[in-house]
Amino acid sequence: MPSSTVPNTSAIRPSPQPVADRVRVAAALVVAAAWTVAVFHGGIRGSWADGPLGTAPLTLGLSALVAMALTVGRPWRRPARLVLVRPGRLRVPAGSGFRWYVVAQIMILTGSAVPQLDVDPLRDRDVPAVTLAALAALVIAVLVAAVFDGRPRLDLTSHGIEVRDPAGRRTIPWAALAAGRPLRQPHGHKLVLTVAHPELVEQRGLVRGSATAPLLTLTWLWVQPWFLADALRWYVDHPAERAALGTPAGDERLRRALGVG
Repeated sequence: MPSSTVPNTSAIRPSPQPVADRVRVAAALVVAAAWTVAVFHGGIRGSWADGPLGTAPLTLGLSALVAMALTVGRPWRRPARLVLVRPGRLRVPAGSGFRWYVVAQIMILTGSAVPQLDVDPLRDRDVPAVTLAALAALVIAVLVAAVFDGRPRLDLTSHGIEVRDPAGRRTIPWAALAAGRPLRQPHGHKLVLTVAHPELVEQRGLVRGSATAPLLTLTWLWVQPWFLADALRWYVDHPAERAALGTPAGDERLRRALGVG
């Protein structure tokens, strides 16, 4: 169960550079490509290396899933802070859990799809195998693009909340949200907003939740859930503070209001 207070940390911090996470994903792509080449052109089929190499991607994928589970656990112990992008824009970035998830998907999808292909699938007209490989490549491309674009993330601006998911985006103006909301919720991996004016909400692509009750998926976001709810409610209920969002003076008032050091 979460405690009644959030960790006593600075409300706003400089933006980190997730270089290690991107390198991890890039390395997974290199391994997947090298394994694919080895399967088709390395002469390993039927040899002693067929067994260990054949299961390597799935083994690596399962290991990445374990790392992901360890990273996304304990949401109440995540930092109570927002990342300063520039004056007027604060960000909740993705944690390393999403990067591990992408690594796992690269390995598992590659290990599942590639063995289904013959050396020349187009010649053999193996439509199911080609379709599976194409879908796997599409999913991998979307996830990798999300990592290198810094998604998923949530931005707070003077206009409202901007949510960037791996395959969609949503903009929720402060004026659209109900006063006094969102309250602290018992769910560590999601936050449901209350929208009084759904006609103001803009949604594109694949997003979760309705316009009247948008769902913020916190599983991948590196922020303490109650701290985020308190920060959002502060800007909903104090319109004058929105212009100072991301400034030293605004940061000081936010810290005092939320009781963080």
